[in-house]
Amino acid sequence: MENKNERFVYILLLLILCLASFGLGFYMFKMSDAKEARPVPVNDSITLNAKPIMPGDVTVTNSYVGYAEAINQVQIIPYISGYLQEISVKAGQFVREGELLITIEPNEYKAKLDAAEASVLQAEAAFAYNQNYYDRVQKSGKKAFSEIETDNAKNNFLQSQAALKNAEANRALAQVNYGYTKIKAPISGLVGNFTLSPGDYVSPGNGTLLNIVQTNPIRVVFSLTDAEYLNMAQSEKNLFNDSIIRLKTANGKIFPYPGEFKYTDNEINKTTNSLAVYTYFKNDKNELLPNSFVTVEVEKIFKDSVILDKNFIKMETTGNFVVIARNNAITKVKADIIADKNNQYVLRNTFNAGDLLILDDVSNLKSGANIHFDIIN
Repeated sequence: MENKNERFVYILLLLILCLASFGLGFYMFKMSDAKEARPVPVNDSITLNAKPIMPGDVTVTNSYVGYAEAINQVQIIPYISGYLQEISVKAGQFVREGELLITIEPNEYKAKLDAAEASVLQAEAAFAYNQNYYDRVQKSGKKAFSEIETDNAKNNFLQSQAALKNAEANRALAQVNYGYTKIKAPISGLVGNFTLSPGDYVSPGNGTLLNIVQTNPIRVVFSLTDAEYLNMAQSEKNLFNDSIIRLKTANGKIFPYPGEFKYTDNEINKTTNSLAVYTYFKNDKNELLPNSFVTVEVEKIFKDSVILDKNFIKMETTGNFVVIARNNAITKVKADIIADKNNQYVLRNTFNAGDLLILDDVSNLKSGANIHFDIIN
């Protein structure tokens, strides 16, 4: 009997323990569910940093490595042979077009000219005599002169006419050769180094006597990459339109005269993917000499433009755009890039007054959010 009572108590206690555990678990579950279901305040108001888009004149300066070269360069070669009588210039001297450089002994060529002049006088006399005689024969008619006499008169007239023309040609040639005894500068420029001395024998086959290089104006050559050329060609009616071209010389000083764009090469160099650009500079003091290396600075002012950091320009397959705030709404507008300035792009002004540039990332911004703008001036 006692064992039955103990068993009953044991079962009762076990049942109470199970009920207590179940109740405790149910209580904890309800508490957790109630905690998750508690409403949390939601704040859909977002503040974005923005700044006004300020159009204006933007100056962009691009630098290139260039070199100077002579626009014209001539090698002085004698047209005739002879001994040098006088050298009128020195190496390194600046000469002007038409200035006397060298004199070749002229006596021989002067004598040939005098002889040619005498031959012309002789031919003129013979021509005048035969012309007069032939005129008389023609006027007298066939009764006064036989047919043979008439033919001879005509033949002598024509031969004397030809002899006169030949004498005149020889005189002209002698005059030219005599003129070649004085060699003059065909261009203005600097005389290069030479080793001539009076008494030297020169001839056309002996090569160059001296050379002259034109230094004013002087040509400066630099190169654009193929991409730079395309950007410029696509955005401007004329290359370097409204651009200011300046030089910085090897000593770091700014050259006093601006340059003038003349032309580009007619093809891209496939080895360097670049296009040669040719500019002219006034060089009246001969500060620039051929083969001098310089820094070419091309400055252009873009009127009514906008300059933005490159990270604000979004580039997609459909085009380039900028995220802005317009009339308190976020929108995208096309970015028309017209120049590159270090870490910034210059854009054509396609914006409206009052447009704001969004400075924050809005890629994850939810639709319908209440947006406020913190304007940074």
